[in-house]
Amino acid sequence: MNIYTIIITEFLLISSCILLLFKLRARLGLAPLYILLGAVQYLQANLGSSLSFNFFDEYVIYPGSIILFSGILFAVLLIYIKEGVASARTLIIGIVFSNIIMSLMFEITYLQQIIDSQINNTSLNSESIFNINFNYLFSGTVILFIDFLLLVILYQYLILKFKKLPFFLILLISLWSILIFDAVAFNIAIFYGTPLFKTSLLSHLLGKSIAAIIYSIILYLYVKYLDNDNETTTFIANQERDIFSIIKYRKKYEDLKIQKKIDEKKLTSQIEITLNNISDGFVSLDTNWCYTYVNKKAGEFLGRTPSSLIGKHIWTEFPEGVGLPFYMAYYKAVETQQTQYFQEYFEPFGKWFDNRVYPSSKGLTIYFTDITEQKKAEKLLIESKDYLDNIINNIGDPVFVKDDQSRLLVVNDAFCKMFGLSRADIIGKTLAEDVTPEERESFLSIDKQVISNGIESVSKESLTVRDNEIRIISTKKTRYVDEKGVKFLIGVIRDITDQKKSEKEILALGNRNTLIIETLLDGFILADATGKILDANPSYVNMIGYTLEELLTMNINQLESALNQKQIDERINEMVSKGFARFESNHKKKNGEIINLDVNTFTMQVNEQFVVAAFVKDITEGKKAEKALKESEEKFSKAFESNLIGKAILDKEKKIIEVNEALANMVGFKRENMLGNTAEEIGLFNFDSQKNLENEEKLWSQFRKNGYASNIELEYLMQSGRQLFILISLEALQLNNEGHVLITIQDITEKKDVEEELEQHRNNLEELVEIRTEEVNSKNMELERMNKIFIGRELKMKELKSIIKELQKKNDK
Repeated sequence: MNIYTIIITEFLLISSCILLLFKLRARLGLAPLYILLGAVQYLQANLGSSLSFNFFDEYVIYPGSIILFSGILFAVLLIYIKEGVASARTLIIGIVFSNIIMSLMFEITYLQQIIDSQINNTSLNSESIFNINFNYLFSGTVILFIDFLLLVILYQYLILKFKKLPFFLILLISLWSILIFDAVAFNIAIFYGTPLFKTSLLSHLLGKSIAAIIYSIILYLYVKYLDNDNETTTFIANQERDIFSIIKYRKKYEDLKIQKKIDEKKLTSQIEITLNNISDGFVSLDTNWCYTYVNKKAGEFLGRTPSSLIGKHIWTEFPEGVGLPFYMAYYKAVETQQTQYFQEYFEPFGKWFDNRVYPSSKGLTIYFTDITEQKKAEKLLIESKDYLDNIINNIGDPVFVKDDQSRLLVVNDAFCKMFGLSRADIIGKTLAEDVTPEERESFLSIDKQVISNGIESVSKESLTVRDNEIRIISTKKTRYVDEKGVKFLIGVIRDITDQKKSEKEILALGNRNTLIIETLLDGFILADATGKILDANPSYVNMIGYTLEELLTMNINQLESALNQKQIDERINEMVSKGFARFESNHKKKNGEIINLDVNTFTMQVNEQFVVAAFVKDITEGKKAEKALKESEEKFSKAFESNLIGKAILDKEKKIIEVNEALANMVGFKRENMLGNTAEEIGLFNFDSQKNLENEEKLWSQFRKNGYASNIELEYLMQSGRQLFILISLEALQLNNEGHVLITIQDITEKKDVEEELEQHRNNLEELVEIRTEEVNSKNMELERMNKIFIGRELKMKELKSIIKELQKKNDK
């Protein structure tokens, strides 16, 4: 087995052991890997120089030391990438401390050997492995610690600042840079000023460069293909750590813990404030049936202060509840882990409660509402049921009564017939249970308004009733308050489907302009006095994105965007007083897009019904054009008034019709003297060199061809004698339907001066470098000559020593 096979085997053995233990970290933890790295550090410090080979005869390489040392850096970088800052810091500190402890143990052992040799009067083995060069060990430990920190910092800097750099190159640059730094630092600290410095340094540079390449390949393949689960892949690609996190991570961690506690305290405080301000009772129990939270309202219901109940057993505090439906429901929730809803009368308090019990693995959360007044109202209605049934069931139209929560209390036979439901199906419900929470608020909004302000509401809407039949109904809702202040909502529904069909047929037959309206490019729409849409032409249907059937179920106000009640009232008053109105409106299309409309409305009577007709034109593009023009004008105005960049506008005869102060100051003329003249007329520029003439021709040639010309450099001699370098651009500009030219000029004179000065410095520097190079070459040749003399002398000395030994042997014989 040759030496190269041994080196490759050592590379594979060390890297595979590290990667195998790291791969098994989920089962074994990182401790075995840390132990392995400690052993590697011991081998590197004590046995790394046991194997060597010569390179180009004079350079000695110790592959064992290089492989083991580089392997430790390889492991630190692996742990930092995959496990984070804390684990990497732990490893770094552990290795540094183990070096210190190991050196102390070796020194103690060596002292024991000295004492033993003195006691037994034996010779001391000067080659003992426990005889440590502390200068070597201390310097190596310090440099190793710096290597670790620089490795992590350099890697983090590259991963943050060069995100497009291939990951393999980041690994290679990180490992190679630190290994080269270690080679230089170590040899300066140990061998600088000695004959071994040069050969040792070059040997380390060569060996550690090879190690950096091999370990980078191994690390890349492992991270990319062997340990590339989704979580860690994302972690590697997006490591947004601070570059110096390896140094200041602990402070950040402590700050984050403090901030977390503050945030949790704020959040808990906000939750408690919210729960204590709700009008319903809220309590929570742990698995031992002890109170963990009681809000103020629950304390009022229970007749106790919340603080007096915390930590107390519920059935010890309220033994009268044992065996009651509450008791059964709570235990059922715990056993089934299902939410329990029920209404029950609690005799000890003389009240009815609506209860919702939510179980979890940590106990129960109970939300309850006092519904005593509601139950009393229900009882009152039940007592009058016979009278009420006789009255409302003889009414042909559907009639209903709701409580202040929009729950149906009473319905007549006509109501049940219309919806195809029995009383058992709907009593106690709002009919909004099956709609989404977002739609529920809108569904019940009219009920809430009537209950709140007592104002009658008459609405017309399309409704799906029995057998999925769509009917158009008119609903009148009013509020009733009994002598105890309990509020009810009474409603009457009238089926106006046939009436609406007749009105629509009469309207279609009687309007001789229907065909014209249907073919109009502008939109046309009809609505009743409440804004309910009665008809719309195809142009409006296409404009708004809804189908005609959808529009007939909607109110015109639903389509208006950001319209308040005051604006609606103003429009209605204008139409009532004048019979017509014109305004701009923003409508929201079905896809959510907002369009701008010009609206002309007028009122008319159709079959004794007040109808509003409106012609609408889409002016969205015009509004956008106006806005774009205004923004363009503002941008142009701000850009033209720049204090740094000169700007001027020329007419078709190249006369200056506008110029900003920046350009006037740049060329040294007053602005008013420049207006109305060409540059030649006022003698603005001179110095017509051949290059300048070519650049000017190029400038105007590009402008005539493309309508613009950009960044042409010109040189002028001003009347003041100042040499001016400018960067000029031309752009076509339309003003009052006439062609003009916008000129933009930047003064780059200072930049040119700096470039010229830099060129002079560069020329001087090149001359100096040539001189120094010749001197260095001369010194190198002298050193080589002296080196050959010394080598020849050493060879002669060896030869003489050999001859002397031969002569001595002969004399001895």
